[in-house]
Amino acid sequence: MQSLSNPFIHINPFKSTIYNNLKKNTTKLKIPLLKFPGIIGHSTSRVNRLYNDDTFSMNMLRGIYGPNSTEPVLNLSLFDGHGFDGKACSNLLASKLHLQLVEDINPTKESFFQLLQRYATEVGGAYWNKLYENRDQFYTKFIKNCNTKQEQVLFDSEQHGSRMLFDKFGNLIDKNSLLNEYTRLKIFETFLQFDLDRCCNLQGGSTASSIYISPLNPQSKDENDESFIVDPPGLLKLVVTQVGDSRIIICDSQGQAHNLSQPHHPSNKRESQRLGHIMDPPDLDAFGQSRFLNNYANTRSFGDIAAKRHGLSAEPDIYSYLVGNTKHLPYSEVSKLQFGGNECFIMMVTDGVTDLLSDQECVDLVTTTVNLRGMKIATPQYAANEVIEFITTIATRDADNATCLLLRLPNWGNWPALDRTGAAREAKLLKS
Repeated sequence: MQSLSNPFIHINPFKSTIYNNLKKNTTKLKIPLLKFPGIIGHSTSRVNRLYNDDTFSMNMLRGIYGPNSTEPVLNLSLFDGHGFDGKACSNLLASKLHLQLVEDINPTKESFFQLLQRYATEVGGAYWNKLYENRDQFYTKFIKNCNTKQEQVLFDSEQHGSRMLFDKFGNLIDKNSLLNEYTRLKIFETFLQFDLDRCCNLQGGSTASSIYISPLNPQSKDENDESFIVDPPGLLKLVVTQVGDSRIIICDSQGQAHNLSQPHHPSNKRESQRLGHIMDPPDLDAFGQSRFLNNYANTRSFGDIAAKRHGLSAEPDIYSYLVGNTKHLPYSEVSKLQFGGNECFIMMVTDGVTDLLSDQECVDLVTTTVNLRGMKIATPQYAANEVIEFITTIATRDADNATCLLLRLPNWGNWPALDRTGAAREAKLLKS
């Protein structure tokens, strides 16, 4: 039986133009995801801290879209540890969270309610007691209807042109969606159970930001073929989960940056509403930045047991998008895609990067690196290294750890020769 999770990608070399020069006696390649520089780049540095509490993971998963699902899903995750046990927490998440997500256990509404009851009993506090009392409303809002997701889907031509409708918040008003109730429940239950069972003994904690990417319509009948990420023939289903404040950025075909999730900062209006009187008004540190309970930069994380009873939670926000190759789409359908299709890359960075660079500066740093060095040299791995090297150059004495993951998408390298933030980055270099 094939493993439900592995750090490798299996590809058929004859389905990708990148590998069309291989000999025909080779039928399958098994490539470690960490050693695939032409597709995935990764770089990390402690910068000016004594230790590096950032970690990340890359895995090919199966089984997260249903109990009988076998479609391959590429998962990249970024974890930013903090506090006394921060490194232990981020390492634990990197090595174990994805395994629990693909365990052969089918979550139910009843098992989720039992988990919330455990929080109310074992963690305690007004936040969890109130959440358990209002469990039915919570389930309907955040799992059945997934209030926090932003979803874009194409209409099914077999439905004679029926279109998906969205409310003013971007929520899908339709029974069809990229994520079904089962998957959203599995993500929620996995995150909360992992936090309660494995992280709530830790004084420190960690953020967790993940992407899950798979073909919208798999082309291959071979269940072991995972080559979709090398040369995607069509649209890709992109799911994002967010706990904390690491950034997930997508670069569109025009080289423009788009943020795919919202940070869980004390200044976030929705977080203020979630936490109620505890956040009214939010505490400010010596630098004038909002802090939760006068200590925490984020209102959601794994671990951080001292703040757990007050509502510092591992509840994930879930977002989903359609991205990728639009070659086989009618022109009229392309306009329905969130970012216009033919996106260039996805970038995942911890706050050690985004404290010093805006989203557009991050994207421009990658595109200009490729423009200057050429695509044969400036692979995603090379570009990720350049991002972290730039951060270490401009970092102040108290700068945080910095990590960058870079995933190549079908339109890599085809952005305009335009650097929108070059002057701003040059000013930061001169100042450093």
